[in-house]
Amino acid sequence: MSALTTAQTLATQAGGFGTTGLSAWIQNNVITIILLLIAATALWAGKNGNISKVVTIGACAVIGVAILALATTGAAADIGVWIVNLFRA
Repeated sequence: MSALTTAQTLATQAGGFGTTGLSAWIQNNVITIILLLIAATALWAGKNGNISKVVTIGACAVIGVAILALATTGAAADIGVWIVNLFRA
């Protein structure tokens, strides 16, 4: 039995070829991937001596992750109510 035939047999038994496993992994780890990309960019900029760029990237990353966390947890409505209550007399 050749390697190609063995691979085809295993793929048939497993449900066929596809990218569902890869896309599910990306969806489950999107925040980790974003943070790793930001960290790599910051390290690359820091290596070149652009410290101000590193600080800007870091600040934007923190703000972006905070907004993403608010959007995905549903806490944005609670924070909106809290802000409105600050201005009520």
